[in-house]
Amino acid sequence: MFDKVLKTSFPIPVLFKPQTQSTNVDAKEMLKNGKQPPFIVLAEQQLASYGQHGRRWIGNIVGNLYLSYALKITDTLRNHLTIFAQYVATELCEMLSNTFSIDVKIKWPNDMLVQSKKIGGLLLEVVRNDHDIISAVLGIGINMLVTPKIDNSPYPVSCLQESVNVKLDFDDVSINLVRALIGIIERFETINPKDFCEKWRSFDCMYGKNITVEIQNSQIKGTGGGINELGELIVLLSDSKHVTIPQGNVKISTDDRI
Repeated sequence: MFDKVLKTSFPIPVLFKPQTQSTNVDAKEMLKNGKQPPFIVLAEQQLASYGQHGRRWIGNIVGNLYLSYALKITDTLRNHLTIFAQYVATELCEMLSNTFSIDVKIKWPNDMLVQSKKIGGLLLEVVRNDHDIISAVLGIGINMLVTPKIDNSPYPVSCLQESVNVKLDFDDVSINLVRALIGIIERFETINPKDFCEKWRSFDCMYGKNITVEIQNSQIKGTGGGINELGELIVLLSDSKHVTIPQGNVKISTDDRI
């Protein structure tokens, strides 16, 4: 694994670790110690994976992609930080859909699914001082060859290999993903949030579906209406009104699953 990747030239540095606790932790530590972004940290095994809402990924298996992208802080990133991970997730869904002729969807805020099963997810971590963003790291996990276990997962988990009709070459797919990711992040500098929200809907597995949002001890039931320019979930209510949700757990009604 990663033999071809390590011999490939990329536009930014790609640092490899055979085994680590967390590529996000590694990237943040490198930034703290003065390493200049952008750069990518890759790992063959990740022993302490974590995602949204503190869910723990069992990542000590070989055959999946564990990657963290240390970001250069730009005005565009500062101004549109709340939609950054969603933008990257949407672009990756499009790339995977086109490459493998499969229907990859996104579940708010930034999980990637095939046939209602999670194959990957993103986690953006930002360090701030009182006035500005000091550093930011985007963690990406994609189940390429192996289906991992996830603590308290709200829906089934799968891997990319189970969804395609050809045997995947791990290194080739990884190289294409890294190259695509670098280009995706470069294009974020020209983002039009309104256009992005429209594109999101074409990959949104909840758009037009009956959903339930769990926020602390309360629930909001309605229909998925996409996201707004802040990346907040739009829930259409039965009285023709809507609410926007900045964070929470969302479930699709059983009779409305894709």
